[in-house]
Amino acid sequence: MMGLLEERERAALARVEELRAELERVRAAVAEAEEAARRAAVAREEVVDALAAARDVPDAGAAEAVSGVASRVEVPRWHQGLDVAVLPGDCAAIVALVEDDAAGGGGGVRARRMREHLGWRASDAREQAARFRAKRLVERGWLSEEGPGLFRPRSGRAG
Repeated sequence: MMGLLEERERAALARVEELRAELERVRAAVAEAEEAARRAAVAREEVVDALAAARDVPDAGAAEAVSGVASRVEVPRWHQGLDVAVLPGDCAAIVALVEDDAAGGGGGVRARRMREHLGWRASDAREQAARFRAKRLVERGWLSEEGPGLFRPRSGRAG
């Protein structure tokens, strides 16, 4: 009788291990699917933004933007004497927010606050879009990224 119970226990423990391994595979697949969904949402919203921007340009430019040739919002490289007014609307608003934060003694601005400042609905995709714009502003010399996802005015650039 004891041998039979021990055998059942070993079989049950083996099944537990099999299920745990399967659970880990399922968790990894779920994480991969969530990441794919997040990336697709960001891409979709970027396309919507590009198409909305295309409606604001003359007809020839709109055709180019819709075809994907000019779908990126151009952010000029910062240089001495260049004003925030040359930036596209969302980018200018982000720079203004970051500069206001610094003037008030803030420690920097994160994507969530940018999204809220821009009046965008709450979603991971919209936060990613705000972060993407801020990183583009860093690349072009308008802002600096003090830590991962923490944006401040670039030193040497007066607001």
